Amino acid sequence: MEQELQKKGSLRIIGTAHVSEKSIEEVKAAILEIEPDLVAVELDLARYNNLLNEKMGENQQKDVKVRELIKNDQLTIFVVSKFLSYMQKRIGEDVGVKPGSEMMVAIEAAEEVRARVVLIDRDIQVTLKRALNQMSLWEKLKFASGLLGSIFSRGEVVDDIEKIKESDTLSEVMEYFQKMSPKAFDVLVTERDAYMARMLLDIPSEENVVAVVGAGHQKGIKDFMNNPETIPLLSELLKIKN
Repeated sequence: MEQELQKKGSLRIIGTAHVSEKSIEEVKAAILEIEPDLVAVELDLARYNNLLNEKMGENQQKDVKVRELIKNDQLTIFVVSKFLSYMQKRIGEDVGVKPGSEMMVAIEAAEEVRARVVLIDRDIQVTLKRALNQMSLWEKLKFASGLLGSIFSRGEVVDDIEKIKESDTLSEVMEYFQKMSPKAFDVLVTERDAYMARMLLDIPSEENVVAVVGAGHQKGIKDFMNNPETIPLLSELLKIKN
């Protein structure tokens, strides 16, 4: 995939494919060459900690009690989260690249040039809860059916691997949501574009910044940054209905 590099003042946004070896190399090369003051990455705190734990070889697998998940109304969130992780892991195994590697490389390169690291993505739990709140019961049932079909159709993923290597893996998965539930897609992609755009706009303009995001978010982030009046308040983007 030929990676695009967008500029806006002291900001450079690098679009990556989450399971691409080429993306990893380009991210590292760009940060070492630019030597920014700050590196912004498409991660929230939970995913950042998971990547650090994996790097340290720590096993974060925990026994999950289904009864507790149901009691706390977390079962659907848990299943969807596992599905997304599963899809990226499976694709990463096929192409020989661990999902999230380009983000870890960005963090390591930032440390090498003594740049600060900022996490700019919205909490994944907030994103999933807001997405599920937008889905009807019928859409959730269709999702469950598609989830099971995806898990048991390994050949389909392998057949499409070259296409997936040329785009943002998470956005590939999100296309499924766009067809099934446009409102959920807005939460999973468009809202996150807006959230990340706001986080980047809030960085002082004098800072020299490199932002590393999935290629599927690059255009949306740029559009929101060029039209900041269209970005919802952060309080709205973080609100969860009970």
